[in-house]
Amino acid sequence: MVRVLIGRNGKNIKQIQEQSNTRINFKEREDSDNKICVIRGSVEACNIADNLIQEFINNQPILESEDIWIPIGCIGKVIGRNGDKISEIRNLSGAKLTVCDNEKGLTSKRITIKGTVDQIRVAKSLIEDVVEHALQSHQKLEASLAKREPRLPPKPSEALKPDSPKVERISPVPGQPDAQFEVYVSAMVDPSRFWLQIVGPKATELDCLVEEMTEYYSKPENRSLHVLESIKKGDLVAAVFRYDNKWYRAEVLNIEAENSIQKHAELYYVDYGDTDTLPTKDLYELRTDFLRLHFQAIECFLARVDPVGETWSEEAVDKFEEWTHVAQWKKLSAKINGYSIREKTRAKREGSPVPGVDLFEISNEQDIDVAEELVKAGLAVFKRDADLRSNSRTTSISNLSVASSS
Repeated sequence: MVRVLIGRNGKNIKQIQEQSNTRINFKEREDSDNKICVIRGSVEACNIADNLIQEFINNQPILESEDIWIPIGCIGKVIGRNGDKISEIRNLSGAKLTVCDNEKGLTSKRITIKGTVDQIRVAKSLIEDVVEHALQSHQKLEASLAKREPRLPPKPSEALKPDSPKVERISPVPGQPDAQFEVYVSAMVDPSRFWLQIVGPKATELDCLVEEMTEYYSKPENRSLHVLESIKKGDLVAAVFRYDNKWYRAEVLNIEAENSIQKHAELYYVDYGDTDTLPTKDLYELRTDFLRLHFQAIECFLARVDPVGETWSEEAVDKFEEWTHVAQWKKLSAKINGYSIREKTRAKREGSPVPGVDLFEISNEQDIDVAEELVKAGLAVFKRDADLRSNSRTTSISNLSVASSS
């Protein structure tokens, strides 16, 4: 209350001093956190100052405090980019908002709201609006992603069992470096080279883009408008994917002249990571508006492990493909765990750091560590400097036995 009474730059207390013709200051009390208000002046002036101070205190609104719990997946929306949204809520309501970060392992976050009854009511209403909108957007996203069809036929799966090496699930929290995020594994060569898509609004945008491209390029009259007179390494083109007959964005990695009559192009599908070879006559100019979305395939490697020999065995590759559900659009949980530099392999793009990730298959509310599964099956070995705890996360040893192929 003393700070309120003094006011910004002493404005309030100066006004009382001028009205009462007194001098006012505050002294610390040794036996209490309260302060002593010392008023100097004539008796009449001191009485006037005392009355003005009491009137000021009595007119102050009663401040209260209330907690509100927010689903942890929505807290980022409430805070906003660089704190923009929570600052807006503070300004509109006049309340003080504090996000509590000291409560770990919960599915919701506590926000403490301090202010008058009306200020708290307005702040709660604004926060609830943000949360409701975030939940509705998430439901729409889930419904859209559920419609995704596999790009490749599924392989017979020997599912990872719940008693496999597992860790407690950690929901992604803004600002936490060890936060997990949901991904799809869209394509792979082996555990040291595969491609992820981040589960989120961009994945939905990509689905819409593929549908739009497929509808457009499936019509011969449209393809006739985009015939390419020449094709060279590094070109971006529209190409069909032979396994699902849909149209996608692709980069030309190389031109192969199988004979003097027909040229073929080696393609890299930039949103999924697949490669294929098609006749150049079946490639078309990419309509410029189909470039509006950033390429979605992110090249990664499985952190902490190496192959048992110089290269990954066929069984290790098969098990990794099975356990990560490549191109089957089953969500996995991922966490960044280091980077490596890969040599430039694509035509027009310089080599750049490739993220290493820990991958976890979600089963019975627990995360099953794919890297540890490969090691336990004798299909991989931990690197010498690897953190065996998946970046300090607690794991338990499983009794899972993996049948080896004969």
